[in-house]
Amino acid sequence: MSHATSLAEIRTLDDVFFQTPGRLSRALPYSLLVAGRRICTPVEAPIARRFNQHTLILTMGGKGALDVNGQTSLLKEGTIAWLDSSMLYSHGCEPHHSHWSYLWLGFVGHGLDTLFDSLGVEADPVFSGVAQYELLPVFEDILREVEASGFLSESRCFALLAQLVSALVSERADRGDLSGAAQRLHTVLEKVRADLSHPWSVAELALAANLSQAQLFRRFRQRMGTTPLDWLRHERVNAAKRLLVVTDDRIGGIAAKCGYPDPFHFARDFKRLAGVTPTEFRRQGQSAMLHG
Repeated sequence: MSHATSLAEIRTLDDVFFQTPGRLSRALPYSLLVAGRRICTPVEAPIARRFNQHTLILTMGGKGALDVNGQTSLLKEGTIAWLDSSMLYSHGCEPHHSHWSYLWLGFVGHGLDTLFDSLGVEADPVFSGVAQYELLPVFEDILREVEASGFLSESRCFALLAQLVSALVSERADRGDLSGAAQRLHTVLEKVRADLSHPWSVAELALAANLSQAQLFRRFRQRMGTTPLDWLRHERVNAAKRLLVVTDDRIGGIAAKCGYPDPFHFARDFKRLAGVTPTEFRRQGQSAMLHG
């Protein structure tokens, strides 16, 4: 098939779905803003619109070309590219290929800029070692959630985004692209998230990271923008918010699962971070589901 014939037969596609921020948006570490699917050809101008968000691009077929600050990367089938769209960039179909088809997600979140820098994404934006056929369903699930626009779509999209980001971090860690300190800190974060009910202390966190307590505080400030215990408090309250909405568990039981054996301490921290009590948050969530 000639290149010209291929272009004539390719049907372009540009579906875009926006996520409207809801009541849970301020409670979740990552928030999806927009998602879409696209098929383009070489005759179409590259996209170069500047937004203050992070974008993940999963190439489904053909080949794309991504230019970031004058450095070009080829996007082949099965690869994922991570783009900070506040930078000078452009992307489009590679000129010698008939088409480029891809899924994409635009999102924001606490600590993403630091993670982006730690992984060296600006210099190497293409992740080719991830299990594309495992992550493709995650992209597709996110698109379905955004199209459905249900009350729980925000929390579900957050969980799916966290899965994607974790897979990309693991790919760089497996390649040895993370610094030793960054690897140790990532290990600690994953360990804590897997067992929020444990009464973590700063001493335990430092020991798990193989850092002194002073080094741990410095690393958290540099990479997370906060202290270890403040980060842990937010993780626990965010986990509790999801459980309050998606389960009928007793509030005391949810508090214990999230590391608060004292319900009074839990209610105090929850209201300080969420602005409402756990009971009020659950009531708001149930009302939104009934009327959403």
